[in-house]
Amino acid sequence: METKPENCDCVLCRNNHEFEISDELMRELLTGNVTVFAGAGISTETRNVLKTTFYESVANEIGKDEAYPAFPELMEEYCRQPNGRLKLLNRIKERFDHIDSFPELIRSATRFHRELGTFFPIRNIVTTNWDTYFEKYCQATPFVTDPDLAFWEAADRRVLKIHGSVANYGSIVATTKDYQQCQDRLTSGIIGAVLKTILATQTVIFIGYSLSDSDFSAIYEFVKMQMNALHKQACVVTPFASECEKFRASGFIPIQTDGAYFISQVKAHAVAQGELLDDKIFDSAVELLYSVQNEHALLHDAVKVSDFPEMIFAASYQDGLMHALERAIKLKGSGMYSHRCKVAGVIKAYLKLQKEKLRRRTYEDVAYIEGYINGLAYLLMTKEERDSVRVPMYFVFGVKDEISDIAGFTELLRGSPAIHKAAHKRALVYLNSLGDPESTEFHHPPWL
Repeated sequence: METKPENCDCVLCRNNHEFEISDELMRELLTGNVTVFAGAGISTETRNVLKTTFYESVANEIGKDEAYPAFPELMEEYCRQPNGRLKLLNRIKERFDHIDSFPELIRSATRFHRELGTFFPIRNIVTTNWDTYFEKYCQATPFVTDPDLAFWEAADRRVLKIHGSVANYGSIVATTKDYQQCQDRLTSGIIGAVLKTILATQTVIFIGYSLSDSDFSAIYEFVKMQMNALHKQACVVTPFASECEKFRASGFIPIQTDGAYFISQVKAHAVAQGELLDDKIFDSAVELLYSVQNEHALLHDAVKVSDFPEMIFAASYQDGLMHALERAIKLKGSGMYSHRCKVAGVIKAYLKLQKEKLRRRTYEDVAYIEGYINGLAYLLMTKEERDSVRVPMYFVFGVKDEISDIAGFTELLRGSPAIHKAAHKRALVYLNSLGDPESTEFHHPPWL
């Protein structure tokens, strides 16, 4: 696969270099046989997020002008001061709190995570980063300690956090002592055993590391020591030509480009092949959701249930449509709704369930499912279809014509009350069960 990025020299795009990857690596990516090893270079430690790295800020605080050979040695020195460990953890917390308080900084720090989230074939992520961005933006289940691994198979997407997490400050690996203990755990512990299995069975792509990173060196030495000559050849994504040469000399396959751009281009290829839905579906889903919410409010403001009992089915339909869109938007980062075959499979299952509900004459559920299916079907449309097709905003049993607004809905019911007798009867039974129908807003919960 070859890419040709648009010419742009802005801070975000200047590292989006044209690159090539082999057909074999592309197959591995699309079939879920790749594990991403993510370093600090795809998160908070880039120059696009803050002026100084965490390393530099700690060095400045303790007045160390000379460069330390490795990150853990600097952290070890910092922790030698009174209450040093506590101060270090507070510094880490303050840094993440500061980034979290500015949406612009968050957007910069999570470019890679948000891009990766919708690429559903990546199920395993290994990171040395402390942040919780993979959990939030890729909806990955975190595994930090050995007991966590009891739930490994239950997770759909996992992030193995071998240097701990800010969600558990006691787990953070920072100093030389921490690194040694971490190395011991990886050598003999359960997390190390899981890591060995991943390395033996998956193609590994390192993103966000430099060859001089102590994190990277320790991980890769561990890989070579544990797997000897059996581990697969690893790839490294880096935007820097000088790093590429060093990585190539060390036996890696270098890919010179930005990490987030690399994932975006892999996704573009998958979309073109029809294996992945375009991320733009989520923007369209948000727009449609707003429209349905407006019509839902209009329905309850303009129509009295005592005049038109069938309005409860229109409300159920709109609830189903809204719930489908809301869930897709909420779970965007999981990749679940970017998987064309999976979405089509869910529609098929709901069609089967809808037939059962129709046989039982639970018409409010039938209408709800109709809305839910339409919401899912909208996600499967091409951009041209989304631009040209108008999703029905209302639903009436016995009517085949699409109803797009409140005027059409009320006009239809006024002209043909009780169009579908069985549904009309069901609506009346429901209304009779209410003490005061006029003061009740009908709502179908997100279950059947």
